Amino acid sequence: MANDVATPPSKGKRGLVVSALVVLLAVGGGAAAPWFYTPYAHSEKKNAEPHDTKPALVQFGDVIVNLGEERLTRYLRVRILLVVEEGDVKDTTELVQKQKAFLKNWLIGYLSDQSLQDVGRNVGLNRIRREIRDTFNAMLYQDGTERIHDILFDEFVVQ
Repeated sequence: MANDVATPPSKGKRGLVVSALVVLLAVGGGAAAPWFYTPYAHSEKKNAEPHDTKPALVQFGDVIVNLGEERLTRYLRVRILLVVEEGDVKDTTELVQKQKAFLKNWLIGYLSDQSLQDVGRNVGLNRIRREIRDTFNAMLYQDGTERIHDILFDEFVVQ
C-alpha cells in the first residue's frame, strides 16, 4: 500500500487531438472572419451615391494657452481651421458659433496639458489634430456623424 501513489491520468493522444482541433478552429475562424464582414461593407459602398465633394474651411479662431511645463514660461498660440465638405459649411459654421464657448473651453484645457515635447514634433501635432477633430465631432454632432474631416493649423507659434 505504501507503493500506491496516485498518478494523474495521462492525456495521451486524445488530449493532443482535442488541443489540435481547438487550435485549428481558432485559426480557421480568424481567417474566415473577413469573408463574413466584407460583403456587407462592399454592398454599402456600392449602394451609396457617388458624389464629388470639395473640402471647404470653417474658421474657428485663435487660442492662446500656457504649455504644461513646470514654470509656465512657454505658451502656445494656434489659429484653427476646420475642414468640412462644401455642403456642410453653413451648418457647421452656425453650430460652431453656438457651441464656441464649450469647444474653446475644452480646447484650452486640452492644449494646456501638452508639453513642449508634445507640440515640438510632427507626430505630436498629428495626434493633437486628431484629438481635436474627434472631440469637436463628438461635441457638435451627437448622432455620431463625423462632418469635420480634418483640423488645420493656420498659425502655430510656441514661445
